[in-house]
Amino acid sequence: MLLQLLTAVAAVAGAACSLLAEGSGAGAVSGILPFTAGGFIYLGTVSVLPEILKNSGPGQAVLQLLALLAGVGMMLLIAHYE
Repeated sequence: MLLQLLTAVAAVAGAACSLLAEGSGAGAVSGILPFTAGGFIYLGTVSVLPEILKNSGPGQAVLQLLALLAGVGMMLLIAHYE
């Protein structure tokens, strides 16, 4: 329960930081976007990928890996065209 509280406090702190950085322009976005994308990529590769490879067959693992890479590609496209 304490870890859940810590997660909730971190979410509120992140929301507060984003609201405070709203008027600071492109400088804040260029620092926050790579940090956020890196967090998602880290979670996908460190926690999700080993579970995928352990609990599925080779064909299913390849499809799920391709889906993960497609998600990373979408983040790159959004960052590029934003």
